[in-house]
Amino acid sequence: MRAATVAVAILSICVAAFACVFAYFVFQAIGQTRTRLEERSQAAAQVVATNAGWVAQVANQTLRRVDAALGPTLSNDSEVLQAAVEGLPGNIDVYIIDADAHTLFSTVPGSAAVNVADREYFTALRDGASSYTSGLLVSRLTSEPIFVFSRRVNRQGDFAGAIMVSFSASLLQSFLSSLDLEDGSTVSLVRRDGALMARAPAVGEPVDLSQHPLITQHLPAAEAGTYFSDVSPVDGISRVVSYRAVPGTEILALASIATNETWNSLRAAIISVLIIAAPILLGLVGGCIWILRLLRRDARRRAELEAANETNVLLFREIHHRVKNNLQSVQSLVRMQDIPAGAKADLQSRLSAMAAMHQHIYQHDRYEDIDAHDLVQVVVDEVIHAYGVDVRVVYDLDHVPVDRDHATPLSLLLSELVTNALKYAFNDGRRGIITVTLRDKGGGRAQLTVSDNGPGMGEPADTSASMGLRLVRGVVSQMGGTYRFRSEEGTHFEADLALAVAGHPTRQ
Repeated sequence: MRAATVAVAILSICVAAFACVFAYFVFQAIGQTRTRLEERSQAAAQVVATNAGWVAQVANQTLRRVDAALGPTLSNDSEVLQAAVEGLPGNIDVYIIDADAHTLFSTVPGSAAVNVADREYFTALRDGASSYTSGLLVSRLTSEPIFVFSRRVNRQGDFAGAIMVSFSASLLQSFLSSLDLEDGSTVSLVRRDGALMARAPAVGEPVDLSQHPLITQHLPAAEAGTYFSDVSPVDGISRVVSYRAVPGTEILALASIATNETWNSLRAAIISVLIIAAPILLGLVGGCIWILRLLRRDARRRAELEAANETNVLLFREIHHRVKNNLQSVQSLVRMQDIPAGAKADLQSRLSAMAAMHQHIYQHDRYEDIDAHDLVQVVVDEVIHAYGVDVRVVYDLDHVPVDRDHATPLSLLLSELVTNALKYAFNDGRRGIITVTLRDKGGGRAQLTVSDNGPGMGEPADTSASMGLRLVRGVVSQMGGTYRFRSEEGTHFEADLALAVAGHPTRQ
């Protein structure tokens, strides 16, 4: 289950990492798109402001030139006035009216029949303004949208009339065409008080923007700027708007780029990336789910194996426990038999050694390799206890593994050697000392030495018929080893033995 938890954690981290990376790139793309839109609208606004400045200059120069051509008496000489307006573009018209709003001159035929006394571009001048810039108007002559620049004419300190320069609002369509903006984009001229002067695409009636955030928030904060408009006050389209105040005029130049197409393109790109990445992400999720299922199945199998292993351990423990109990029962039977004491003691020691080995195995749950360092001490101590002899045992043992095929022969060998020392080495009453040494030689072999401080027995003949010696020879042979006895301040048994299958030369 820990592995399953790790798999779930890795899956979660991968999905979270993908989401974070994807979100990062999406936000980067959104930020770059906004920046690109802002830069393009600002550049477009600069172009519109430059052209608006040109319009204002043309209007002012024309107004001054016509004012000068009128002379001190407001001459209505058409040739003189026509020369003053010679060279103006075709979408510009000039009107001259006197203080009573009567037309003195016009570049538009039939203008004398139209009364402009109620037009604000005239009334504002009559009321004292020196100049005036109109909002969007509908021409009473052509019914087309126009915007007007007018100039007060004073003679001898009194209001003598007004000069008007009229521009067709369609002029801004040429500005828009030159910018190559997205469909739905617009360019506009707005008076500082919020009155729309002209717009392309054109609108059919005046628009008041005095309460729009452009006038109430953005313009007071800066003479030029950019903002995103979710809903246009004219047509409801979302745009990014850049504005610039035209120096020396009451005009704001606006360029508004429609954002829907750009955002739709960005959304399409994001969806395309998702479509491409989705199979990879789904494959990752599917792979992790598959791995998770494998891990869970493996965990179940591992739990089953652990349960089976635990059952086997219990069975082995029970078997060794029963064998030990059976050996103790045999010991009890031997004690009750009427046989020579020496033979009885020999059997008791051998059975004790075997019982001690089995007890050691099931107490330590070691069913494959047993540590000889512990096993040797348990077997030797049990044999001495069974004999009831007071001797001191000195151990010098390496930690050498003994496999299950060699644990019994080693126990029998130790039992026989210690029994012989107890029977023969200390009959003269001396305090017995038995030394047991085991050295690891590697490769599954070890050097075993069992010594006593008795008088010594000499090296027995290989053909000795003694039961104990036959047992020693058989066990050492079974363990693929060699041995020898020597007498030197006691009896010394030395053997080179295999304690594992790998230690047998014929099996390497």
